[in-house]
Amino acid sequence: MKFDKVVGTGGVGTGMLLLSPIQDTLGRSESRLVHMSSARDYCKLHIVFHYIAALIGKQTEVYPLSYVGQDTMGEELLGEMRLAGMHTEYMGRSEELRTMLSVCLQYPDKEGCNMTVINSAASRVTPEYIRSSMEALSVDANTLVAAIPEVSAESRIALLREGKERGAFCVLSVPAAEAETFLEADAFTLCDLLAVNEEEARAVLSAMDKEREGDTQESFGDELVLRLYEQVERLNPEIQLLVTFGKHGAYTMAGRRLEYLPAAQVSVKNTTGAGDAFLGGTITGLCLGLPLQKSSSESALEETELLSAAELGTFCAGLAVQCEDSIAWETEPGILDGIGISCTDIKTGRNKDTLQ
Repeated sequence: MKFDKVVGTGGVGTGMLLLSPIQDTLGRSESRLVHMSSARDYCKLHIVFHYIAALIGKQTEVYPLSYVGQDTMGEELLGEMRLAGMHTEYMGRSEELRTMLSVCLQYPDKEGCNMTVINSAASRVTPEYIRSSMEALSVDANTLVAAIPEVSAESRIALLREGKERGAFCVLSVPAAEAETFLEADAFTLCDLLAVNEEEARAVLSAMDKEREGDTQESFGDELVLRLYEQVERLNPEIQLLVTFGKHGAYTMAGRRLEYLPAAQVSVKNTTGAGDAFLGGTITGLCLGLPLQKSSSESALEETELLSAAELGTFCAGLAVQCEDSIAWETEPGILDGIGISCTDIKTGRNKDTLQ
C-alpha cells in the first residue's frame, strides 16, 4: 500500500493550555483557579498533518483543506504549516471570522479535555468547498484522505464520500459527541480505517448497540475493541480499527485480527496532542507502504523491529508526550532512519516480505 498524496479536512487553529492544581474533574457549576501554561496548543488537523509533512513531506504531497481568519494568528499558522512541508493553497482565509481557538484543561495526571470554538473561520469549510478542492487536486486511488474533527460533520462526510467514489483510502476520526451523527450518515461504510480513543470507541459502540448500551461502560481494553469491531464490521466488512488507550497503549483490528501495541515508555510532560500524533504517525506509515499491523503483539515498544504503521504511530505519540507543546517540533525525516524505516526501500519494493 502506497499513497503519494494526503488530503484532509479538520480544525486549524491555536489554543491555550490550562493546568488544574487538583485531580478532581471540574464540576458543571464549579469555579476553579488554574495555571496558564506557556505551552502552545494547536487544533487537530494541524497536529495530525504536521507529522506526515515533517516526516515524508518531500515525497508525499500533504494538503490540508480548512480555513483560518484574516488575522495575525492565521498568518502565523499558515507559515508554520508551510515550514513543516504542507501545501496551503487550499487553506481559505475568512475576513469575518477569527482563527479557531481551542482551550485544553489538563489535570495533574496529564489527562485532560478540550473545548473548541464553533463560530470560527473553520465554520467556512462546507461540503461544496471540500468537493471542489478534491476535484482540483485530482484525488484518486493513490490518495489517502482523512476526515479529522473540528469542522462540520457534513463537510467531513462529504470528504469521505468523495474520497470513496474516487478510490482513495479513507480515514475517519469521530468525536464521542458526534457518534450518532456519523452512524446515521452511514459514514462507517465510507472509511477504510476508523481511528478513535477509548471514550470515542464507547460512544460509537453505544450508538450502534443500544440494546447493550449499559454493558458498554463495563467493557475495557481488548473486549471493548472486539465488541466495536463486531458492530462496524457488519456495516463495512473491510474496515480496519485503531483504538488508543492513552498510557495503556493501543489496539488495532484488521481482517478480524486483534493486535496490541504498548505505549512508549518515556517521560511525560504533556499528553495534549498525543492521540493526534499517533494518528499522524500511523497515516505516515500507511503512505510509506507499511501494513497497519505487525502480526505480533508485544509487551514493550521496539521489542522487535518496527514494521507497522501503528508502531510508527506509537513512536510519534511518544515524541509528542515529551514536549510541552501539542506538536513535537523536532520531528524530521532523519527520525525514520533512526528507527529502521527507509523510505527508499519501501518505495522501490524492498522489504516486500513485511508489506502488504
